[in-house]
Amino acid sequence: MKKSTKWIDLLAILFSLVILIVSAFIMIQNGAFSYALDADTKLSWHLVRSSGIVAYVLLAASTVWGLFMSSQLIKDWSPGPVSMTMHSTISWLALLLGLGHALLLMFDGYFNYTLGDIFIPFTGPYRPEVVGLGTLAFWLIVIVTLSFPLKKWMGNKNWKRLHYTSYLAFGLVSIHGLFAGTDGGNLGFRVLVGIGTALVLILLGIRMNRDGATLKTEYAKR
Repeated sequence: MKKSTKWIDLLAILFSLVILIVSAFIMIQNGAFSYALDADTKLSWHLVRSSGIVAYVLLAASTVWGLFMSSQLIKDWSPGPVSMTMHSTISWLALLLGLGHALLLMFDGYFNYTLGDIFIPFTGPYRPEVVGLGTLAFWLIVIVTLSFPLKKWMGNKNWKRLHYTSYLAFGLVSIHGLFAGTDGGNLGFRVLVGIGTALVLILLGIRMNRDGATLKTEYAKR
């Protein structure tokens, strides 16, 4: 096993442990284990929050995994078809959890959300600006996720260009999570967003560096 492969294995394990610890910290901080569900009058709101956090974790995992693939950091560790299937599956899960996160708002008694408020950006009754950023990100994720089975039809170059928008979607969701929800002020959630953002930026920098080196090599051959 190569050193780079061992490094990626350790990073994946460490990332998983951090997610588990941060998730447990958030649940304890919010008193998740201190009440019975049948006595909770704000169950729908708790479900909105929890589904949003899980959707964010899945989106971060999908974005990080995609960067691992495009940077060729896992080419000796995970076969291409397996990597792509995993990337696609995580993206679909993030999309479905994000959709559930939005639709659950219709069952919350504090704000009256309609389908129009949920699917049309910047129209809802609660913090429409930052919530609208989450809605925009959702539609970007829909487009990117639906493109997976269309890769051959679109062509590899166009498919990759479209997937660049996933970084924008991740940034919009991060802002949405920090400023739209009540968990934005929690230390655990901030740590979660910070870790996800740092990983994406680091790996994006590695990818851009590799792409730049490739372009220089191709230009030198001309």
